[in-house]
Amino acid sequence: MQSLSTNQLATNSSNLHSKSQAELSANVFIGSSIIIPLILFAGFKLYKKHRSVVLRQQIATLEKVWHLDIKKRA
Repeated sequence: MQSLSTNQLATNSSNLHSKSQAELSANVFIGSSIIIPLILFAGFKLYKKHRSVVLRQQIATLEKVWHLDIKKRA
């Protein structure tokens, strides 16, 4: 009787292990399909913000040079 219950536990645990492996791969797929677009979106937004900051700095530098040039002419 003891060996029968041990056999059933081994069979049930192997079925649970294979089932959890399939669930794990499905969870990884679902997680990556959610995380990757979020990372891409955040990266795009950060890049646009960085470009606008750089553009403002360039405009400020050009305006300073332009004002210096006007003062020299006057």
